Amino acid sequence: MELLEEGKKYFIEVYRRFPIDVEKGMGVYLYDKNGTCYLDFLAGIAVNALGYNHPAIHSAIKKQLNRNLHLSNYFLQDIQLELAKKLIELTPFEKLFFTNSGTEAIEGLLKVVKKWGNLHDKQEIIAFEGSFHGRSLGALSITIQEKYQKSYRPLLPNVKIVPFNDVEAFEKTVHKKTAAVFYEGITGEGGIHPVSSHMFAAMQRAREKYDILLIADEIQTGVGRTGSFYYFEQTEVVPDGIATAKGLGGGLPLGAFIVNRKLSNLLDPGEHGTTYGGNPLACAAGLATVNVVSRKSFLHDVQQKGNYLESKLYDISSEFSDVVSEVRGRGLMRGLEVRKDALKIMQQAFKEGLIFNIAGGNTLRFVPPLIVSYDEIDEAYEKLRQTFLHLFR
Repeated sequence: MELLEEGKKYFIEVYRRFPIDVEKGMGVYLYDKNGTCYLDFLAGIAVNALGYNHPAIHSAIKKQLNRNLHLSNYFLQDIQLELAKKLIELTPFEKLFFTNSGTEAIEGLLKVVKKWGNLHDKQEIIAFEGSFHGRSLGALSITIQEKYQKSYRPLLPNVKIVPFNDVEAFEKTVHKKTAAVFYEGITGEGGIHPVSSHMFAAMQRAREKYDILLIADEIQTGVGRTGSFYYFEQTEVVPDGIATAKGLGGGLPLGAFIVNRKLSNLLDPGEHGTTYGGNPLACAAGLATVNVVSRKSFLHDVQQKGNYLESKLYDISSEFSDVVSEVRGRGLMRGLEVRKDALKIMQQAFKEGLIFNIAGGNTLRFVPPLIVSYDEIDEAYEKLRQTFLHLFR
């Protein structure tokens, strides 16, 4: 708490932080300076895919530390190439561009879409209500939530808004001047809502009819989070490009946009760039993370543990049906929508030693490290149940 109070003197206050002074993390737990332990089902907002202090990531970072921390993009190092090759081998895509974050990956894709659209006389982009793609002005233009956009208009022109999962509205909006549709397969900040199979089918029909691009935001759903390496593998649509970040760097800042063959040679030298994107240290951590997460046995475990977490959330929903309205999500990306008091629930759970946050206004978001055990899921269930008993019984 002392840190938080002192921090107010120096930091622009845009974050609502948990009231602890963090000392360290280990596995799926955080420890404060008093030695108090917290079960972390937020995981850096889905960044710490392998939890805290994972040995494979530690080893990779130490090895790269003895080589170099940074290279400009006038050079290419083997660690960057190995990660790029691995990601292309894991996906149906052709080429990628490394970034520092998911927002930057979205910005890169917006430039790709706009250039492609200009070449094909297509200027409009479709985005869905409740989406979240980032806070830079470009990404914010397709983040269709009033609370994020209201202070920064005018934003990018020619963005058409469609209600989430409204096939009829989508089909009335898309036409020959549409360049691309940006979508999250499962919304993150929007409340853990999956895109319906009917909407995926409508997007595929629109691509075939109007030659549009489909761009998937896999920033939160990717790198094993939903039980497949990328969520689109579980859907009816293979997008033309994806944005990936969060879990990709294993805790270090790393993202990428990855595109198919039709977009792979669109950008010319000098049209895009980054100083730190693809930093060798981040790529070393990223390669170690991807090598672990991409194993079939690991992804199978994520699916199974995700199903188990879902069952425990349904137990909460059944016992507290007057409070809980819905359970949603895939893999280890789960949401528990409540009818009231989401903030109070989060705050009381924190007192019980369980960390998660709120998405979409009234949905409790659970994105634990992918290494979470069944016993730790049971522990989270007990802490959450005690929270609901304290508040509602």
